[in-house]
Amino acid sequence: MDCHARRGTETRLPVLTGMGMTRRPRLGQGVEFDRIGSMVRAANTQVDERVILGPGDDAAVVRIPAGEHAVLSCDLSVEDVHFRRAWLTWEEIGWRATASALSDLAAMGARPLGALLAVALAPELDTAVAESLSAGAGNCLRQFDSVLLGGDLSRSPGPAVVDVSVLGSTELPLSRAGAQPGDEVWITGWLGGAAATSASWAAGLEPDVRARRAFARPEPRLPEIAWLKGRATIHSAVDLSDGLAGDARHVAAASDVRLVLEWDRIPLHPVLEEFTDRAMATRLAATGGEDYELLLTAGPGRLESLRREFETTFDIPLTRIGRVEPGHGVAWVDDSGSEVLMPAGGFDHFSG
Repeated sequence: MDCHARRGTETRLPVLTGMGMTRRPRLGQGVEFDRIGSMVRAANTQVDERVILGPGDDAAVVRIPAGEHAVLSCDLSVEDVHFRRAWLTWEEIGWRATASALSDLAAMGARPLGALLAVALAPELDTAVAESLSAGAGNCLRQFDSVLLGGDLSRSPGPAVVDVSVLGSTELPLSRAGAQPGDEVWITGWLGGAAATSASWAAGLEPDVRARRAFARPEPRLPEIAWLKGRATIHSAVDLSDGLAGDARHVAAASDVRLVLEWDRIPLHPVLEEFTDRAMATRLAATGGEDYELLLTAGPGRLESLRREFETTFDIPLTRIGRVEPGHGVAWVDDSGSEVLMPAGGFDHFSG
């Protein structure tokens, strides 16, 4: 096959449709390349007509659907910062890293096309560890109708590092900058399960199994945002990776508005509902982070009319927790409308 453009003719891609996704990658000999091959097989890459060339080459080639925009993001997970080996299995580490990256696509209202998995592991970690981590990433991608496009593998002299880059597409991207005065503020799902799990482990306790699942196997709200976008106009969105208190400030700043959030309406994870100290549970839900739910703003009544059907369809709550006003920043109020003092919240890698 002549893969080069002839002078005076249109440049065309060689006919490779699906090739990378229907065969195992052919790599040269060597321990590193054998391990890469085993990781790709462990991820159980599936055929996808949108992928022209997948794992096994220098780069992937992906077809973006006509009329849509490419949406890209990456998410870095570092051992002892985002996860600990004593807390999670390697399969869970792979799933969690991938889900957190896919959650960024959900916040943009995009559907995933594929992901790149870059891993750095200590030399004492054997092939089985790499395969397990890759299998977790692959399981997450399959659940959300996506595929592994390729990646990179390196030795790390220190902590394990997992970097997942995702590619998605959408005709109408959402952003943090679209909130408008008069909008209502909504939250998908429950908050605080991941934070409760981290707090239990930090105290030397075994977390409640329901909360542990929220930490170890978060589910990016990709089907949920696609459903909502098909039925209502969403003005802005952000995924709650760093905590409601912190991420709400990003929406307020990007949109140049003021968010007024109702303290008592925060949808607490069922484990937090069992806390005897309600104020502590609510504060944990508002500031804890790593829930990977979505904060959305939409016009008055737009999501209320869909709430019951949404909750029946997805078996998670859709909760109105506030409103958007002219102004700046985020204000918290109680049931009486009195302002509640809330810590700044939001995870910051460099806050001392």
